Amino acid sequence: MAKILLIILSEKEEKIRMTPNFVKNQAQKGNEVRVVFWGPSERTLSSSEALQESYRFLYAVKPKACMNTAKANGFVENFSRSFESIPVGDYLTQSIAERVSK
Repeated sequence: MAKILLIILSEKEEKIRMTPNFVKNQAQKGNEVRVVFWGPSERTLSSSEALQESYRFLYAVKPKACMNTAKANGFVENFSRSFESIPVGDYLTQSIAERVSK
C-alpha cells in the first residue's frame, strides 16, 4: 500500500479538477491518500460550489484546507461541508514525520 500526500497550491481550476479522479482511483486500489489545499487553491475552491462538490464524496478521504488561509480571506464558511479546516503547516509536518519514521 502506498501512502500519498497531495498538496494542492495551484489556483487554476483545471488543475484542481484533475485531482478527484486520481484520489478515487488510488483509494480504490487500497492506497492511503491525503489531500491538502493551501493558499491560492483555497481561493479558487471558495468561489466554486461545483468544484467543492467534486471533493465531497471521495472514498474515505476528507480533504483538508488551511484554516489560517480561510480565516484571513473570509471563506471559512464555504469549506465547512467539504473540507476539514486545520492548521496545514502542522499537518504537513506530522504527515511527513509519520512517513519518515516508518
